[in-house]
Amino acid sequence: MTMAPGEFTELGYHVADGVATVALNRPDRRNAWSGRMAVEYRWALHHADTDPAVRVVVLTGAGRDFCIGADSGALDAINAAAGAYAPEKLPLPPYPDGAPEGMRRNHLVPLLVSTPVIAALHGACAGAGFVLATYCDFRFAASDARITTSFAKLGLPAEYGIGWLLPRQIGLINAAQLLYTAEVCDGGRAHELGWVQQVHDADAVLSAAQAFARTLARHSSGESLRTMKRQLMVDAWGSFDDAYTRSVADMNAGLKHPDMREGLAALKEKRPPDFLGSGT
Repeated sequence: MTMAPGEFTELGYHVADGVATVALNRPDRRNAWSGRMAVEYRWALHHADTDPAVRVVVLTGAGRDFCIGADSGALDAINAAAGAYAPEKLPLPPYPDGAPEGMRRNHLVPLLVSTPVIAALHGACAGAGFVLATYCDFRFAASDARITTSFAKLGLPAEYGIGWLLPRQIGLINAAQLLYTAEVCDGGRAHELGWVQQVHDADAVLSAAQAFARTLARHSSGESLRTMKRQLMVDAWGSFDDAYTRSVADMNAGLKHPDMREGLAALKEKRPPDFLGSGT
């Protein structure tokens, strides 16, 4: 059973210029993370991964916040049930082709899909929202965003592998600072720590992320992006020997791919490559 974007009730999904913009869409609840939203996000990533018209994903939030964290009503219900909870029963899409068995986890899907995922953060980004953004490839943030891990102030551990992933992104001590204290960072502070890659005014952060995504989609080979993402997010966690051997096979395949013809033509003609216009 497939869930089409037109069936989404808690997510927006729009494709243009090689970019799929995915918007968390519960503004009345400040985009609090819910079970249905999690399922719809899996389907949105599945459609982006399998649609040849999509090269890059931009993730944002409708309204004044990115995501304030897990829905407080759901947290209250879990607390009342002494920590027990039932997973959402809606059907999920298959994991991306070739996904290693050990990485077949809901929260790891953004690492497994073939498209780079860019988070555009504004307003509050906390708890589950922080987890969601951490699993993206890049993070653009509003200068006045309010970013926090939240967990320590709720009596929770670092959730869903964040204690493993975050130190690899920003270093052990910076990760400990964010996790132990649950400090609230603005975009500038998160940039200083290396978690955010670009900072913009609140009304410009989404357009900046989309412009960066369009540049990637048009001027970077889709085949290169797909292969490099797998190399960075999957191969790099295995042995160097395996990663090196596979990279040679990737190179040999790339030499035969149509994208290389466009890249070489652009080089000879002294113009930027256009991988969308070339149809590759």
